[in-house]
Amino acid sequence: MTDGTMTGTIDRAGAPPADANAAAAPTGNRRRRGVLGGAVLIAVGVTYLLPTLGVPNATSYLFLALGAAFASAYFTGFSPYVYLVPAATLVSFGTGLLIPGWLGLPPETVAPIFLASLTVGLVGVFVIRPNRRWPLVPAAILGVVTLAEIFRVATIIPPGLQPLFVPAILIAVGGYLILAPRL
Repeated sequence: MTDGTMTGTIDRAGAPPADANAAAAPTGNRRRRGVLGGAVLIAVGVTYLLPTLGVPNATSYLFLALGAAFASAYFTGFSPYVYLVPAATLVSFGTGLLIPGWLGLPPETVAPIFLASLTVGLVGVFVIRPNRRWPLVPAAILGVVTLAEIFRVATIIPPGLQPLFVPAILIAVGGYLILAPRL
């Protein structure tokens, strides 16, 4: 053990010696603090502003805005994978709610488009980060349900449970992100 005064040695606590100049030197690689919190507040504020501007389905834009907030945290963070999944999920959730209205589609297309958009969002996570395969599991489940809805092959989810399907998937994905080992 040394007293830590020589360069490159380790002090008694096991840490390398502190360099007085290192604390004063700015680093170009510093993470921006508050990106996610700030972006979420902006997203909510903009979403509350939309109805006053006469934007129809303004609450659906909240999902797009929150997804954009997570996307901004993904692009500015050092360990961004935990932001990528909510970004893709929320953007696809909002897009799935808005597409039928944007295109003036009949009501029977709403559920398949919504489910398909969630499927595409989760597959997008895999495409961006192919070393993480787990998003393919909920994507496959959503894809099968989407195809069953489109082709009216079978009622996979009983009508009474249909309102619970998407929240259950979102809760499961969120729980995985909370409980999974560091990604």
